[in-house]
Amino acid sequence: MGPGLVLVVLVVSATLAGAWGRAGAALLAVASLVWLLVNGPMEGRVLVEVSAHHGLTAADLAGLAGLLLAAVIALRGRLR
Repeated sequence: MGPGLVLVVLVVSATLAGAWGRAGAALLAVASLVWLLVNGPMEGRVLVEVSAHHGLTAADLAGLAGLLLAAVIALRGRLR
Protein backbone atom coordinates (compact mmCIF):
# COMPACT_ATOMS: atom_id res chain seq x y z
CA MET A 1 0.00 0.00 0.00
CA GLY A 2 1.52 3.32 -1.04
CA PRO A 3 2.00 6.24 1.33
CA GLY A 4 -0.53 8.36 -0.57
CA LEU A 5 -3.27 5.78 -0.13
CA VAL A 6 -2.44 5.40 3.57
CA LEU A 7 -2.68 9.17 3.99
CA VAL A 8 -6.09 9.18 2.30
CA VAL A 9 -7.29 6.43 4.67
CA LEU A 10 -5.93 8.42 7.63
CA VAL A 11 -7.74 11.61 6.58
CA VAL A 12 -11.03 9.84 5.80
CA SER A 13 -10.94 7.88 9.05
CA ALA A 14 -10.20 11.09 10.97
CA THR A 15 -13.25 12.67 9.35
CA LEU A 16 -15.54 9.75 10.21
CA ALA A 17 -14.06 8.66 13.55
CA GLY A 18 -16.29 10.91 15.65
CA ALA A 19 -19.45 9.51 14.10
CA TRP A 20 -18.22 5.90 14.29
CA GLY A 21 -17.22 6.07 17.96
CA ARG A 22 -14.72 3.57 19.32
CA ALA A 23 -14.59 1.57 16.08
CA GLY A 24 -13.72 4.77 14.21
CA ALA A 25 -11.09 5.62 16.83
CA ALA A 26 -9.53 2.17 16.40
CA LEU A 27 -9.45 2.53 12.60
CA LEU A 28 -7.89 5.98 12.95
CA ALA A 29 -5.25 4.68 15.36
CA VAL A 30 -4.31 1.84 13.00
CA ALA A 31 -4.17 4.19 9.99
CA SER A 32 -2.00 6.60 12.00
CA LEU A 33 0.43 3.86 13.02
CA VAL A 34 0.69 2.57 9.45
CA TRP A 35 1.28 6.16 8.27
CA LEU A 36 4.19 6.52 10.70
CA LEU A 37 5.72 3.36 9.20
CA VAL A 38 5.31 4.22 5.49
CA ASN A 39 5.64 8.02 5.31
CA GLY A 40 9.35 7.95 4.44
CA PRO A 41 9.00 9.11 0.82
CA MET A 42 6.86 12.08 1.89
CA GLU A 43 8.71 13.18 5.04
CA GLY A 44 10.13 16.59 4.31
CA ARG A 45 12.23 18.64 6.71
CA VAL A 46 13.30 17.45 10.15
CA LEU A 47 11.60 19.62 12.76
CA VAL A 48 13.18 18.12 15.88
CA GLU A 49 16.41 16.13 15.74
CA VAL A 50 16.49 13.23 18.21
CA SER A 51 19.87 11.85 17.12
CA ALA A 52 22.16 12.08 14.11
CA HIS A 53 19.93 9.71 12.11
CA HIS A 54 16.50 10.14 13.73
CA GLY A 55 14.11 13.03 14.10
CA LEU A 56 10.53 14.27 13.95
CA THR A 57 9.48 15.37 10.48
CA ALA A 58 6.51 17.34 9.22
CA ALA A 59 4.91 14.15 7.85
CA ASP A 60 5.15 12.50 11.27
CA LEU A 61 2.82 15.17 12.65
CA ALA A 62 -0.13 13.71 10.70
CA GLY A 63 0.34 10.33 12.37
CA LEU A 64 0.80 11.86 15.81
CA ALA A 65 -2.28 14.04 15.39
CA GLY A 66 -4.28 10.99 14.28
CA LEU A 67 -3.19 9.04 17.35
CA LEU A 68 -4.09 11.95 19.62
CA LEU A 69 -7.52 12.34 17.99
CA ALA A 70 -8.15 8.58 18.24
CA ALA A 71 -7.31 8.70 21.96
CA VAL A 72 -9.63 11.64 22.56
CA ILE A 73 -12.52 9.95 20.72
CA ALA A 74 -11.97 6.65 22.56
CA LEU A 75 -11.81 8.38 25.95
CA ARG A 76 -14.85 10.51 25.17
CA GLY A 77 -16.78 7.32 24.42
CA ARG A 78 -15.76 5.81 27.75
CA LEU A 79 -16.76 8.90 29.73
CA ARG A 80 -20.32 8.92 28.38
